[in-house]
Amino acid sequence: MESLTLPLTEGPLITARDLRKFFPFKKGLFGREMELKAVDGVTLEVAENRVLGVVGESGSGKSTLARMVTALDRPTSGDVLFRGKSVFAMDRRELKAFRRSVQMIFQDPFASLNPRATVFDTIAEPIKIHRLAGKKDIEQKVAGLLKDVGLSREVMHRYPHEFSGGQRQRICIARALAVSPRLIVADEPLSALDVSIQAQILNILSDLKRRDRISFLFISHDLRVVEYLSDEVLVMYLGRVVERSEADRLFEKPLHPYTAGLFASAPAIKARQMSEGPVSGQEKTEAPKGDIPSPIDIPPGCPFHPRCPRRFSPCGKVSPLLMEPAGQPGRLVACHLWNQFS
Repeated sequence: MESLTLPLTEGPLITARDLRKFFPFKKGLFGREMELKAVDGVTLEVAENRVLGVVGESGSGKSTLARMVTALDRPTSGDVLFRGKSVFAMDRRELKAFRRSVQMIFQDPFASLNPRATVFDTIAEPIKIHRLAGKKDIEQKVAGLLKDVGLSREVMHRYPHEFSGGQRQRICIARALAVSPRLIVADEPLSALDVSIQAQILNILSDLKRRDRISFLFISHDLRVVEYLSDEVLVMYLGRVVERSEADRLFEKPLHPYTAGLFASAPAIKARQMSEGPVSGQEKTEAPKGDIPSPIDIPPGCPFHPRCPRRFSPCGKVSPLLMEPAGQPGRLVACHLWNQFS
């Protein structure tokens, strides 16, 4: 049996460097060419046995980022490195090993399952592609994977339409686990499920991290889930990173007004100390007002400034850099409230 793996190296498991994804289009039949900036200069790292949570409103570029990290989409510019090697420079053999090491779980479990394939065929397919078990052993391996996600071997020969949403997502997780990945990119894996089922799936993912030391890039709009599962959090707004921090420090004290606003809009999240900037001190934090601007027409300066309750003169003119603010080692924030004191 052939089993391809990429060599172990020191450093992050996966690194994204200055990723950009722009979609060109024409406005009207004879209109000028324009660009939709879905992701604009995102850098991130995910280490072994770590969970990086990514949060932000719809339209912030989270799903586009996930598709680039998994090499489902090529970036307009920037690069993705897996264990130090560029994914987009890999040869066919290396790319096959990468796809085994990095798996994705999608938001809609029904859409990501072949309705004509049984559960057995769905889970066995990657095992066969990567030659991870002989014909006599595949059924036992599939049964073991189903058990890992709380399903019995009796469901093997049933079809996706026969299952609930939560059961389908368990099948998708089992399929991702079939190749023993080192990183799972989960793009809103709980949002289509009932609250009670969400807790069950979340416990499965948490157990996998603890037992198998699998890393996650976990995308979610549910801040409670992100707080529970993540070691570190990336906050995105209009395709850019506005804040990055260890999860416990972020939820204790968000620095960017947008992050603080997200927390204020989620009643279950009670930040112990809401955004306290170095300029105006403690202020009442409110959820962001108005709609997120179009990624086709991003405001000048700080993209968040039209909705920001704490904007001041530089905000509409100069785009703030993502940098470490004074007195906050290890954290990054793109906000003039903090950057002017760094």
